[in-house]
Amino acid sequence: MQPITTTSGPGRARVWLSTTETCEWLGISRETLRRLRLRGVFQPGKHFRRWGCTQGKGLLQWHIENVESAITGWSRKNLQA
Repeated sequence: MQPITTTSGPGRARVWLSTTETCEWLGISRETLRRLRLRGVFQPGKHFRRWGCTQGKGLLQWHIENVESAITGWSRKNLQA
């Protein structure tokens, strides 16, 4: 798996993965990732971004560290209920 690395400010590297790579990394299906995005677990710009097309239909890239943190927090919150 080769993550896409971009620089965001001095000395800061952010790692963005494709949807396929993110699902493989997390061990979840594309549908589960999509459902979590639609439920608002992930925020645009922080957890995912569109790449390529500017009409809102470009491929999604995922910030894996932020996504893992969001899933951990979301599951802890929802498992306690």
